[in-house]
Amino acid sequence: MKKILLILVSVCLLCLPGCREDKIDLYHGDHYIRIIKNLTQDSTTVAFLLAPGATELDSMMIVETAGLAYPTEKSYKISVDKQLTTAIEGQHYKLPEKTAFKAGQNRDTLAIKFYRTADMKSQTFRLVLRVEENENFKLGQIQFQYKVFLVHDKISQPAWWTADVSASYLGPYSDLKYQYFIDVTGIADLTGATPSELRIYALKLKYWLEEQRQNGHTILEINGDEMVVPMNG
Repeated sequence: MKKILLILVSVCLLCLPGCREDKIDLYHGDHYIRIIKNLTQDSTTVAFLLAPGATELDSMMIVETAGLAYPTEKSYKISVDKQLTTAIEGQHYKLPEKTAFKAGQNRDTLAIKFYRTADMKSQTFRLVLRVEENENFKLGQIQFQYKVFLVHDKISQPAWWTADVSASYLGPYSDLKYQYFIDVTGIADLTGATPSELRIYALKLKYWLEEQRQNGHTILEINGDEMVVPMNG
């Protein structure tokens, strides 16, 4: 029995040096990169109408890498799909100058800058970005390689301007009235607004229309009818 134990101990001792030299490289293997998307949307819309007075807006894009993060900063590459993109670089948008994961991080948030231009009043421009393979990262599934942005400054009836809002606060919707509403109140989005807030902003437009009429500049709808706000006050 003693001989058997001696043999086992000897074998273990012989194996230890080899075990000490066989270090595990935690950062070994391929790193894959992908774009994080909102699963309910295929694209991100940048609407300047919702930002009165703004000349530029930033829209965020999140990029991440699978697996353990690198211990040092590692750059990655994004590019514009020129076949699918209609927006013009430098005129409608600007990309970040640097794209890299910081040391120990496996997620990065990019700010894509969009510029308000006159042609956005009548057109919607598309920017399609994609991640590319480089010396640091490989590509994963194709559905996570692309990000689509739609940018415009078009005016259209917002979801918050419901039949109730028309009946009790602002009157029938028209693009012209909505534009005046934005100009007068500085507000474009009343999603989730309380009745008190709706009343305040409706009265602002109502009083402005009355002031224009008193000064001899009655505001008319496209069909020639006087623009009215039914809110009492």
